[in-house]
Amino acid sequence: MKLGVCVPYRNREEHLHTFVPRVGKYLKNQGIDFQMYFCHQDDDKLFNRGATKNIAAEWALKEGCDYVVWHDIDMIPVEGGGADYSFPENGPRHIATQISQMDWQLKYHEYFGGAVLFSKEDLEKTNGYSNEYWDWGMEDDDLFWRCHREGLTNDSYMPGIHKQQTFKRFNGDNSFIKIPFTKELRGLNSRSHTISMLVKVQQQPEKNPIFLIGSKERRYVEYPLLRIKGYDYGFSFNNSRALSLQYWNIFNNHNYMWVKRYDNQWSWLTAVFDASTNESHFYLNGSEIDTKGGFGSPSPHKWNGRLKNYGAEDWYIGTTPSEPDNSTIKYFKGDVAKVYAWKQALSPEEVSNLHEELPSNELFIDIDFNNPVTNFNEYNTETLTEDFKIPNSILPHRVEGKFECLPHIDEGIIDGKFAKGETTAKNERRYVLKMQQDQINYKQDGLKQVKYKLKSVDKLTPWAKMINIEL
Repeated sequence: MKLGVCVPYRNREEHLHTFVPRVGKYLKNQGIDFQMYFCHQDDDKLFNRGATKNIAAEWALKEGCDYVVWHDIDMIPVEGGGADYSFPENGPRHIATQISQMDWQLKYHEYFGGAVLFSKEDLEKTNGYSNEYWDWGMEDDDLFWRCHREGLTNDSYMPGIHKQQTFKRFNGDNSFIKIPFTKELRGLNSRSHTISMLVKVQQQPEKNPIFLIGSKERRYVEYPLLRIKGYDYGFSFNNSRALSLQYWNIFNNHNYMWVKRYDNQWSWLTAVFDASTNESHFYLNGSEIDTKGGFGSPSPHKWNGRLKNYGAEDWYIGTTPSEPDNSTIKYFKGDVAKVYAWKQALSPEEVSNLHEELPSNELFIDIDFNNPVTNFNEYNTETLTEDFKIPNSILPHRVEGKFECLPHIDEGIIDGKFAKGETTAKNERRYVLKMQQDQINYKQDGLKQVKYKLKSVDKLTPWAKMINIEL
């Protein structure tokens, strides 16, 4: 099997002189048969990394390569660091997982750049990179989403299939459920306790736009999943595409935890409050969240003092009663299948096994809509029943590999803004609002459609050539 090393290039001569010998040596030490293709965009247009990667891959396939690695020129594999450039038999493989620039971690949870391997077959399925991302940003994310749409990501599910599960649908306009206060609920959330929900959430762009980094008029909002009014304790889903938990202590200090999550996915949320340690734990699908690659906030989280006591307040599902009726964040849109609350801090083992065994001790809210025990009042909800699975977070197929990131000017996010300004913001809008919303036919925008004018081809070494083009 012959590997085509496909590299986008413009004005990186120092990196080029480092890349060719060091990556060449690394591949030879692995026994890899390879040829390097540097696609040099030699024109006055904004740089297009996706298009230049496609052109390099086109040349690699034309000259007999069986698979390709799309490779950034500033990423150098560390000897003994595990980066495996062999043929990717089980789908596209991401190998740039431990990066020196990021303290040997991922750049972000879904990062699919640096170095990714594709077979000819998977190139055909995904159609490579989009040719429509100019300057900096999002072309790697677009490629990752193509893989997801083609079933080429490392998708997994929470154990168990929920057959004939009844749930309530909330319309986002006036649907909610009230759990009336009972003496058993008094003080539940002021001491050790656990709350848990099985939900499927939806954005409401007609009310509040999806939060974008590059938007000049961005507004951050949260839709209520579970609430106790006043200081609005409970679960939320926000327009930044994350599930969250918020609560207060007796000093009215706000505590906040979050985990990234796309909408229209069944998600099992659990929050555990341990008053003996003053720590809250936040779980998604039975696993405690973590901070790796911007996936979520730290868990456990430490609070000061004692938890706030809400007294004799009702509990609400799907609404924030303290919000005025005309508020765009008063109501949640989506589905709820289960709601539970315990007067104790469940163990990690109990949380991970909620889909199989429900702890009965100190269970004071017990609503599984197949057979609810706790009384509630519902308003304008719809009752539905279906079979479903609970997906875990979408991830690429990965092999752990260490990479040295050569020094270069940061073109990403600086002080919460895009360094490249509107060009990156335009790319973000294309990816988030169109690609992820299935409004783009990627079969008509990619490797097969790339257009360019060939200027010349330079031989750099016996195993490396520079393809000079104009777009």
